[in-house]
Amino acid sequence: MFLVLTEMSTFTSIIKLFLLLVLFFVLLYGAHLFTKWYAKSGYVNAKSSNIQIIETQQVVPGKSIVIVKVGEKYIAFLLMKDNAVFLTELSKDELSFDQVIQKTDVSKMTMNFTDVFQKVKNYNHKKKDQETKKEDDF
Repeated sequence: MFLVLTEMSTFTSIIKLFLLLVLFFVLLYGAHLFTKWYAKSGYVNAKSSNIQIIETQQVVPGKSIVIVKVGEKYIAFLLMKDNAVFLTELSKDELSFDQVIQKTDVSKMTMNFTDVFQKVKNYNHKKKDQETKKEDDF
C-alpha cells in the first residue's frame, strides 16, 4: 500500500512539474510577443523625418555638445543630465561632413607575435642587466 501511494504522489508531482513548466513557457512566450508589439507600436520609436542627430561629443562626464538638424536648420546645444542649453544656430557651411575613418590594414603589418614577444623578452633582460650593473658600480 505504501508503494502505491508513493507511486501516485511521484506521478502527481511529475504532472505538477510539467504543468508549471508549460505555464512558465507560455508566460515567457506571451512576454516575448508583448515586447515585439510594444517595440513596433510607435510608443518607443516615434520616427520623424524633420529631426536628425548629426553629431554628439562628450565634453565632461554627464555633459555633451549635440548638433541636431531640425528641418533645414542646424542647432548646437549643450545636453546635461537634467536639462539642455541652446548654444547657437549653425549654417551648413560652418559644418564639416567629412567622414574620417582610420582603418588599419592588417596585410601591411609586418610584425608578428613572435617578433613582439622577442622584443619584450629582450627588453626585460636588458633592464635587469642595467640594474645589476648599477648595483655593481656602487
